[in-house]
This record gives sequence, structure tokens and C-alpha cells, in this order.
Amino acid sequence: MLSTLEEVALHQQNIEKIERIGQLCPKLKILYLQNNLISKIQNLHKLKELQYLNLAVNNITKIQNLQRCESLQKLDLTVNFIPKAGLLSVASIAGNYNLWELFLIGNPCTDWPGYRLYVVGKLPQLHKLDGQPIKASERIAAAQALPHLEQQLHDELTAEGGDVAAAAAIEDDGDTDEVQEVQETGYVDEKGELRRPWCPATRILEHREME
Repeated sequence: MLSTLEEVALHQQNIEKIERIGQLCPKLKILYLQNNLISKIQNLHKLKELQYLNLAVNNITKIQNLQRCESLQKLDLTVNFIPKAGLLSVASIAGNYNLWELFLIGNPCTDWPGYRLYVVGKLPQLHKLDGQPIKASERIAAAQALPHLEQQLHDELTAEGGDVAAAAAIEDDGDTDEVQEVQETGYVDEKGELRRPWCPATRILEHREME
């Protein structure tokens, strides 16, 4: 019975959107969704017993809609597209008190010099970040540095023309959009060949063209 499943593996299925898994498998404890084309974390709010969520190698740009997954212990977002502005969305899982391990390695946000201290400061419940244990001394340093890092991040994003309010907005599910429209990302070079940058939209476009 789907309703009693505790573990589901849906990796490498070219999934673009998380849809009915929460309704069909409400008892899930482990959910593998890595290596897909998912651009948004959504429709998981019914998974009250979910402990491990793997969304590595997808198209995610923001952490959201996980507030109601109160049993979540491990979240893997390795190699997605979360930018520096996406660090503001870390606050959305500050209330997930059982979350002890988070992976963000391979995202653009990790290039920001204050990345690790910022995340450790925002999520004091974490025991490990990117596979590395968080020491007591690091936790203290993060707490002390957090106000300065928050202001620095805000100032940098503002100077870069980013929409800080939108990046920091916390969404709590309810999205009912249909299949997303994806704009062409490429251009035709002097040889008449289509060139596309590596980004979430390109991954989806190339997959759809192969269908």
C-alpha cells in the first residue's frame, strides 16, 4: 500500500515538479529525489514523519515549504542553484528543531566568504554542515558573527540590485501552478549553433527536447 510506505526512491526520473507524494505516501520517512529537474521545494507539508530528504542535483534556487516537516533530520541540497541571495531562505528551516545535518555544497551560495558561519548561526540546531561536524567553538563564533554577517549580506545584495525582500520571503506551500513555462536561455553563435548557459532553465529545456 502506498499509504504505508516509509521509503521511496524517485531519483533520475526527470521529474520537474513535486506533486502528490505527500498525499499518496503520508508515512514517508525517507525520500530520494536526487538527479531530477525539480526547481521548487513544494507539496511536502503533509510528510510529518519525513526524516531524510535528498534533493541533490536538481534546479532548486531557494529553501522553502519545509516548515511543517517537523521530523526532518537530514536535508541534502548538494549541487543545486541556490545563489548568495538564497542564503536568506535558510531562515525558513530555523524552526525544524530536529534538523541535524544539511548539505549545500556545490551551490553558488557556498562561494560567499561568510557562508558557513552564517548558516551555522542561523541554524543552531545543526550538528553537521556539508558533512563536516560543527564544533562548539565554531557555534559560538557563528552566534557572535551573525549580526554582522546578516548586515553584510543584506548590504551586498542591495548593492548588486537584488530583491532582498523577495529572497527573504518565507513561503508555506499552497502553490498550484501547472507545468512551468520555461523561456529559451540560449543564443545562436556565428556558426549557427545554439549555445546555452548552464542553469536550471537549460536543464529543463534540454530534457524536454529529448522527449
